[in-house]
Amino acid sequence: MALVVFRSKAAAEIYMFAETARRLLEIIGKTEAERGVIRSEEVDEALKRLTAAVEDEKAQLREDRARREADERTGEAHIEQRLPITLGQRAFPLIEMLRAAQRKRVDVTWGI
Repeated sequence: MALVVFRSKAAAEIYMFAETARRLLEIIGKTEAERGVIRSEEVDEALKRLTAAVEDEKAQLREDRARREADERTGEAHIEQRLPITLGQRAFPLIEMLRAAQRKRVDVTWGI
């Protein structure tokens, strides 16, 4: 598996599996490429998109949990499943880097 490295003058490097990085870059509107940059003027929008996607997932997980609990009250059985690693957990390091880049008004780059 390939690793992608995110870099910024505002934060320490982040190493991420390519599959995860690809998903996050897609969310923020960057095309799949081996290298790229989120320019300082794009950081605000990238941060908004990524945090909105995380909040959407949280809402979906809450709905799913409420549905399972309602089914249990009515007697419908569910097979207990382990919860997957969430988008929020995977995106957290990049969100923090984007916040730091936003404060310092610097770029975020990535590359394999």
